[in-house]
Amino acid sequence: MAMAVLVTMSVTGCGAGSDPGRGARLAGSAPVSAPSSSHVFTSLESAGMRLQVTEVVRGLDTVWSLAWDPGGALWYTERAGRLTKMGEQPQQIGGVEEVGEGGLMGLEIDARGRKFVMYTGSEDDRVVRIEPDGSQRVLVKGIAKADFHNGGRLRLGSDGFLYASAGDASNRGLAHDQDSLNGKILRIDPESGRSTVWSSGHRNVQGLCLTADGRLLATEHGPDGNDEVNVLTQGFDGGWPATSGNGVKNYAESIAPAGCAVYNAGLLQSWRGSMLFTTLRGESLRRLAFRTDGSLGEEEVLLAGQLGRLRDVGVGPDGAVYVATSNQDQRGRPREGDDRILRIAPG
Repeated sequence: MAMAVLVTMSVTGCGAGSDPGRGARLAGSAPVSAPSSSHVFTSLESAGMRLQVTEVVRGLDTVWSLAWDPGGALWYTERAGRLTKMGEQPQQIGGVEEVGEGGLMGLEIDARGRKFVMYTGSEDDRVVRIEPDGSQRVLVKGIAKADFHNGGRLRLGSDGFLYASAGDASNRGLAHDQDSLNGKILRIDPESGRSTVWSSGHRNVQGLCLTADGRLLATEHGPDGNDEVNVLTQGFDGGWPATSGNGVKNYAESIAPAGCAVYNAGLLQSWRGSMLFTTLRGESLRRLAFRTDGSLGEEEVLLAGQLGRLRDVGVGPDGAVYVATSNQDQRGRPREGDDRILRIAPG
């Protein structure tokens, strides 16, 4: 629901059917250990800046989430169950079942290098911590799974807790069912797995991101249009299923907003403080500016139709913006090289 764009509690974040042996490859198919800007995919102009979009990795299958470890290495998930450090062979996460929109989804990495993922298994959706030996410490289980509306996004807060979006599993009644974890944003202790409901009344939150001053932002799919950008606080009620399209920013026509990030680096000065989010049906990267008083500013639509469906966006330690395509997800129109991860930087 629309509300004041201020949060009293800071949750500012850290960081960011297939062959299991298929790994990350640059254009030319050689393994890489660092981003390459040798292949300019396209270019764009934004806020007085000339930017180049270069291909970093190609030949992937439904990239879902991007994150960086404390050493600055890029990691990503693919929905069929692969977790990959760029330039190395992928790790197949046991127990993942890619069904419909479900599979290996969210990824976060904390300051200690611990990796947290959310995935669909044989019985449920769950949040786990990947231990150094590759085993899994289950933090939250029992989130109802479905072919659609799994949520799946993870975000770490400076309060030490992990935030997870759980969709309504195509059962709208679960969004306000106090006995269900679905249709909620969960606040999870990454050590014990104890969880509480941070907010409820959600249909399918696909993006969680945090501003420098502690605002927790979310993107959410409406039923047929009425997509939303929201500011979440503890106890927030998104209003679903009684209402939709009542966020701080709404889209009457469906764009299917997905992953988001807030740009606070120095490389792209004109983007500082902006919320960046990808869209699936909208096939674009959106830049939503926030004014210094926290109110919404202008919106800019970038890369419209040039890369196809976009699933996630993140800000790398180099200050560049990275986006992941999602054209292999059975709803896109894959082209040669899809899916891919691309880097946006001055050029």
